[in-house]
Amino acid sequence: MSTFANRSVLRRTMLGVMLVGAIGCSTKSNDQPGVQVEMPDQPMQKPIEMSACEKEFGDDCGKTCSADDECRDGLYCKAAVCAADCLHSSDCTSGTCSVKGKCTEDDDITLNPMETDPGGPANMPKCIEGQVEFKPVVPQVWLLLDRSGSMSSTLGTISRWAAMGNVLLGDPALPDDRGVVGEFEDRVAFGVVFYTDGSNGTGCVLNLESVALAANNYRDIRQRYNKLGPSGGTPTADSIAATVAVAASSDLTGGPKLLVLATDGVPGSCAPRSGTSATTDVENEVARAFTKNIQTFAIGIASETDAGHMQRVANLGVGKAADETVMPAKLYTAESQAALKTAFSTILSDVPRSCVFSLNGRVKSENASEGTVVLNGATLVYQDANGWTLKSPDQVELLGDSCEQVRAGEVKLDINFPCRIFVPVE
Repeated sequence: MSTFANRSVLRRTMLGVMLVGAIGCSTKSNDQPGVQVEMPDQPMQKPIEMSACEKEFGDDCGKTCSADDECRDGLYCKAAVCAADCLHSSDCTSGTCSVKGKCTEDDDITLNPMETDPGGPANMPKCIEGQVEFKPVVPQVWLLLDRSGSMSSTLGTISRWAAMGNVLLGDPALPDDRGVVGEFEDRVAFGVVFYTDGSNGTGCVLNLESVALAANNYRDIRQRYNKLGPSGGTPTADSIAATVAVAASSDLTGGPKLLVLATDGVPGSCAPRSGTSATTDVENEVARAFTKNIQTFAIGIASETDAGHMQRVANLGVGKAADETVMPAKLYTAESQAALKTAFSTILSDVPRSCVFSLNGRVKSENASEGTVVLNGATLVYQDANGWTLKSPDQVELLGDSCEQVRAGEVKLDINFPCRIFVPVE
């Protein structure tokens, strides 16, 4: 509390009384010329000392007001006049002196004016300096899984279908086993297509059971798998074409797109294509997928698959020549459940960590250079070959050596933009 501001109001009141007295008194009457009116002797008024508020703010101290914002900085509206309880914290008997000249009690709460202002409007800015949130863009993986009749054959001591379920979704006998999908679901957005063919009475039809691509998709994939079983043929080319059509036209996360094909047999087809074999059709579809920025990784389950064909699929899936022999792509073949798990885990582990990070808002592209990106303590340069760039209004991409650091392992990354160029998204 402080009382020095009250003297300013009191002084003005006393001045008002003195002025009234001066107007109402005279040493001479106009109605009675020559008649002196004697006034009793009055003691001389002492000069009234100016308050600290008046010394500091002059006539602004004591100015009439109805709200704090009508008073200049350092003053607030008190009893309908602009006043100040303090100029410095030393003027307060307790607490501190605020920017509006009020003595306030200290507490453990610090108000960030960018976040909230008790004296401001109800709708304050939502951006908080230094609090740009971001997360890495995750890969988008479609599992294209053969469920033809041959998947009921054994792989070790259980069926290939059961082994694939154990690998991807966990062994039902082990409650804590969530399989490869459960292990990677926080790093990968999964979709799944179980493919086979069937008959509608007039001929072969493509039979696809799918779970749409989504983050944290383990439960939905497991529920769909539990309702299915192996039957029918192996229309691999048609299934690739249908899956790629969906993958190419959607973009859930903005991350890289991958197709993981797991099959145990030579492909067939529901709709034979004139002049080409079923294996060539598969290879052509995989090559076509790569032109749409979708890579394909192939896993041959057991030994019935055509090894030469599967190697060509693996090569074409990553953009190599079909018959590349000097540095061929990795082909995965699983003769056991353990080998099948290794194949899926290796493919997913080798998916490069993304160098693109999604923001919780949008940046004005013309001002992007005002952002700050710090990687492992080093400030990166905007649009430098080894720095960073704004890939889109809501995505930052690390480039060159900076990207390689991210892909090499755990890093410490900080991204920040000034609030005046960053618009948070609800």
